[in-house]
Amino acid sequence: SDPFTGSVGSVTITDSEGVQRLFPISGSGGNYTISNVTLENAGDYQLVIRQGAMGTALAAGTITVLNAKSIITDSLVMNTNKTINIKVMDSAGNPLVRKSITVDGTAVGAADSTYTTLSDGTFTFTMTPTALGTANIIYAGHVIGTIPVLPAYTQNARIGGTTEDNVSLAIAIAQSGWTMGTPYVILSRDDQFSDALAAVPLSKKLNAPILMTDSAKLDDRTLAEIRTLGAKNIYLVGGTVAISQGIQDSLSNEFTVTRLAGQQGYDTAALISSNVGIDPTHTVYLANSHAIPDAIAISSFAAEQGIPILLTDRDQLPASTIQALIDLGVNNVVLLGGTAVISTSVENDLSSNYSVKRWGGYDRYDTQNIIFQNLFSIQTPQSPLYLTSGLVRQDDVSSGKPYADALLTAALAAKNGGFAAMLPKSYIPLSLRYFLLYNKGYISKAAVVGNNNVVSKDLVQQLQQMLIH
Repeated sequence: SDPFTGSVGSVTITDSEGVQRLFPISGSGGNYTISNVTLENAGDYQLVIRQGAMGTALAAGTITVLNAKSIITDSLVMNTNKTINIKVMDSAGNPLVRKSITVDGTAVGAADSTYTTLSDGTFTFTMTPTALGTANIIYAGHVIGTIPVLPAYTQNARIGGTTEDNVSLAIAIAQSGWTMGTPYVILSRDDQFSDALAAVPLSKKLNAPILMTDSAKLDDRTLAEIRTLGAKNIYLVGGTVAISQGIQDSLSNEFTVTRLAGQQGYDTAALISSNVGIDPTHTVYLANSHAIPDAIAISSFAAEQGIPILLTDRDQLPASTIQALIDLGVNNVVLLGGTAVISTSVENDLSSNYSVKRWGGYDRYDTQNIIFQNLFSIQTPQSPLYLTSGLVRQDDVSSGKPYADALLTAALAAKNGGFAAMLPKSYIPLSLRYFLLYNKGYISKAAVVGNNNVVSKDLVQQLQQMLIH
């Protein structure tokens, strides 16, 4: 039909509830402009063009108003400078192009700023909120989206706080980190850890939890957890003294079983390394087979890097370790611990064929701190942090079995891209305290792993207060 070309005087716009508003109109020849129209709610509005103010109706139509909305796929973090990407569109999914959008951060200690959307309806802004709450995305006076501001640090629930032994803690950690359908499980003895020292990088590669059992008889709880996980393949670490042939035979009736075993822990580590492989830098970490804390301190980092852990005696490189260095095509060796655990003669022997550096301190916690400092200086810091007992040697306990907490925790940390830190029962070593205070800005989440009797509740509270930022 032909466009309306007569003279007009006013326009009425009526909402769905019958409320009518009058607007001025100008133009001629079929092209008219209605001025100062702001419609507050989405829906259909009836438009009538009239002759004069509220005169005879000359033409009519419908205005459909759509809600604006925003797509926000990220959150802000308190006291952290962060860039957020946002897309603005109508409720039909059409981008709102070259529109003015306000980001109001006043409720979270930041300013409000105005941005213009691009041709695809997107815009980007950067904000450093200083308080918890929400920042609002505002279009045409309406809030069309909110962005939560999260704490920079979150203390996660303790894992295994009421567990009674290494077997039950291993199960609690497996349940925390792995789900049904996990194809692999690594099985270790529960009373001595030299065979499993190199197992964390293998755990990461296979996406396998480390479970534990008595050496002579398979623990029923462990078997039940293997079945719950739905695992089909089990790696036994250590020989038949560590995990009996009877256990292997029993498991072989239901699962595919692979044993990685040598005469000594360093022989087993060499076999494990052949399954882990080598990273692009052709590096290995070398620890004393009896310096259990040093190997565990590096474990989660080694797993993330894809670097194997090899073991040695203090004064002489074992033949299996020498052969593993050759088979892996190693270029770089990092010694873990001071000269009391790996002698200068071993260091000198290695230096004739490899680039060698040493990360060692005066005790297990100082060595741990030196490892952390070196790795945090050359790579993106890993998070979350898992805090656990450092009492991993037989001589750390007056009776009974040493605690497997740190070894098992390192596997969980590796699974989640984090790292594990060992500490005594009731105090924070000065070296660890300084490290945490200096680096806590990188640590967004942390959890304590292990029984309440091993890492005290008071110590957990101290750690939480120290890490808040």
